[in-house]
Amino acid sequence: MKKVDCRGLNCPEPVLLTKKALSDEPGRALNVIVDNETARENVLRFVRNQGRNAEWQKEDNFFLITVSSDKKQKAPEVQPVETVKSAKHAVIFIATDEMGVGSSELGKMLMRNFIYTLTKRDVLPKAIVFMNSGVKLSIIDSPVVEELEELEQNGVQILVCGTCLDYYNLEEKHKAGLVSNMYDISDMLLEAGQVVTI
Repeated sequence: MKKVDCRGLNCPEPVLLTKKALSDEPGRALNVIVDNETARENVLRFVRNQGRNAEWQKEDNFFLITVSSDKKQKAPEVQPVETVKSAKHAVIFIATDEMGVGSSELGKMLMRNFIYTLTKRDVLPKAIVFMNSGVKLSIIDSPVVEELEELEQNGVQILVCGTCLDYYNLEEKHKAGLVSNMYDISDMLLEAGQVVTI
């Protein structure tokens, strides 16, 4: 039985590794090892949403998830809805280099995880717009600059507010995306099928 060891990995890595294992060898039984309850629940939910049976048991200091080789039932066919249809026309608006309110350290980690996860999605947004301190994510020493460049290579437009780069004295450090202006950014937002603000 194939084994995927996800101990020590942060969200969303356990789910992504499980998804890859299931895709590489469809129908094969699988063991997934995680070391925290959040990862356990995330993996179980993902696997069950794929129509597979999954059980777990607690071992010494980890959880062992067993994914059966058979499908419990055909996964329900998801009817396309307008938000799903427009996903390819969605624009993500990022106005800060942190996600959520509270711990700054946690917020920066969540933003890194979010952008990393975007690179693993089957459906990508049309564009990502960075404004205010969000432009710090597009500079040379940003922890997600490689992910942004990968998204660009896969057809996602990256627009970075030039005024904001100037305000933070980051013009010389800018690396990923097109330095843009409010006119082009407003056009992008107004023409979007959906705007997701982070």
